[in-house]
Amino acid sequence: MASVKLYDKTGDAKAIRIQEKLENNFGFLPQTFQAMGRSGEFLEKLLSLSEAAGKNLEPKTKELIAIAVSAANGCEYCVSAHRAAALQLGVTDEEITGALEVAAQMSAFNTFNKAIGLDLDLKAK
Repeated sequence: MASVKLYDKTGDAKAIRIQEKLENNFGFLPQTFQAMGRSGEFLEKLLSLSEAAGKNLEPKTKELIAIAVSAANGCEYCVSAHRAAALQLGVTDEEITGALEVAAQMSAFNTFNKAIGLDLDLKAK
């Protein structure tokens, strides 16, 4: 159950138009877009950011990154959504597991290294 109001086509006029398009694309209106649906301007900007981010990446790579970052950030909703999108693009369960392994490994290294304040001795030249 959501901890915020869900604006299922009850936000401003722009939000309603965007949500109707999203509903047509998905076959239903995902709760994330309902939660963002009070302000069409806000919803539009976030969707624009989603489209702009990683334009130079293959769609499969972009989804694997989204899964890994979502897992590292602890967002079960986003892991599930991006796993579904990745599978539709032909990503395998083994590739998804590999992305999650890298996220776990990096999270462990990041936590350890942030805690001890190392000098930056490994750098690109």
